[in-house]
Amino acid sequence: MTTFDHVHLFCTDLEAMVAFWTKGLGAEFVKYRQFGGADGAVVSLAGTPIFIKVLPADSPTPVGGARGLNHLGIRVEDPDAFAEGLVNGYGCRVVNRPNENYCFVAHPDGLVFEVMRAGAEI
Repeated sequence: MTTFDHVHLFCTDLEAMVAFWTKGLGAEFVKYRQFGGADGAVVSLAGTPIFIKVLPADSPTPVGGARGLNHLGIRVEDPDAFAEGLVNGYGCRVVNRPNENYCFVAHPDGLVFEVMRAGAEI
């Protein structure tokens, strides 16, 4: 039996990324920890653990690193208002808005989120 365990992300600014997940997306902060000797943190979004590891500026991108992640999908009541909060509060940018039910928002560290309207069929 296979079950989903966690999402592991790289970032350049741990505190900014933790704030983005907890304040911007409503995740729960779990703890700080080390990942292979690098500083990191764990947050939980709707019961899914998100591992965040600092990637030092002078480090090469790990093999198979963040490039394998296309986007994370989240559902909210008002995608436009939510996206605006991410843009204004966290330096994100809207990269695609196909219609009023969803848009794609990119975080400065390269994470892309599909922000979908709750209950809408996409």
